[in-house]
Amino acid sequence: MTAAHTALTDEMLQGDSFRELLRDGLGIQEILQRREVLRIEGEPPIHCELYEHHRTAPTVLFLPGLGTYSELYAELLAGVCDQGFNVVGVDPRGHGYSGGERGFYSIEETVADLQKVMDCLEQRFSGPIAIFGYSGGAVSGLALAEVDSRVQALLCGTLLLSELAPDMMHGLGWQWTTASAWMFPRMRVPLKGFIDFEALLAGHPAGPLINEDPRLVFEYPLRTLASLFSRRAGILKQHYPFELGIIQGTRDEILGVDYARRVVGESVHPIELVLIPREGHMLPWDNAGALAERAAQWFHEALPVPA
Repeated sequence: MTAAHTALTDEMLQGDSFRELLRDGLGIQEILQRREVLRIEGEPPIHCELYEHHRTAPTVLFLPGLGTYSELYAELLAGVCDQGFNVVGVDPRGHGYSGGERGFYSIEETVADLQKVMDCLEQRFSGPIAIFGYSGGAVSGLALAEVDSRVQALLCGTLLLSELAPDMMHGLGWQWTTASAWMFPRMRVPLKGFIDFEALLAGHPAGPLINEDPRLVFEYPLRTLASLFSRRAGILKQHYPFELGIIQGTRDEILGVDYARRVVGESVHPIELVLIPREGHMLPWDNAGALAERAAQWFHEALPVPA
């Protein structure tokens, strides 16, 4: 870390100047002028960011990855919107601009929040509804699609299933997390202990700023992690009426292509695997244009044509 960045962190981290620098680093200042902020009232209130295409166009709910929130994905959301979709980024409770204790949620609570979001959107848009869950957001997206028939298509930016641990260490870690959460639900575990954000964002102009963003969640309560890593996926046992795809780079550092193929092979519900050559896990920032184009193409093929 340079002396200049140290000064930035000390003097600006909590202020508007830091937010402006982060947006500049991501190149999203102009894009954010297009968004409409929606606030879904409840306990806690849920923050959403809408990129509108047309009242009758399909609507895609975007669910961010672990620790992150919708604003950081503005280039991706706008890119999907430009190809014919209303796109709504949803900050999960306890994340980004949404209310709630930081990082504290369960999959069941997230599903209930997302159903409220869909209730609100149905009053405004008449097209079919789809979900784009990225990384950790894919787990919530799958849980929603399995219980709510309004979801007609789900695209997962990688998909981790608790029944299919990537390796023995992951499996043992999940068991420890679930057992410990019963006694210490609010005990926090550093996310950086198993995800190296600095390495993943190395070389990106906004990388150092993202790693200092006070709106990111870098520590999760055991209760949250237990909910994520113990949920059982229905797709391993039955068919559902929604279309399902996994989209990821061929060089994904978090969940490789071999794991994705394992998920596809084990699932009773059919899954289409969409691979983007030479890209890693941080596709939404490294190559948002390519991800938006390929995701939009998949949604056009998966969703019915609006009347």
